Amino acid sequence: MSKLRLLKTGHGDLCLAEWDVAQPGTVGEAERAFAEHFTPGRLAFRLDGPGRTKPIREFDATAPEILLVPAIQGG
Repeated sequence: MSKLRLLKTGHGDLCLAEWDVAQPGTVGEAERAFAEHFTPGRLAFRLDGPGRTKPIREFDATAPEILLVPAIQGG
């Protein structure tokens, strides 16, 4: 099962959805969760294993894992 996770600053992460491309209903639910939580100020990354991370801007059902993170702020 693939996972969509949201990194919560100072609080670990939250699993928003799990999907299996062989089960279309689970993909739709994960895609809706991605659209709901990929808000301005957040970044999304496809995680393919150690050292293999790619930024994405839309849901990718083929990803083994997607991580949503708050944008880095400095100042």
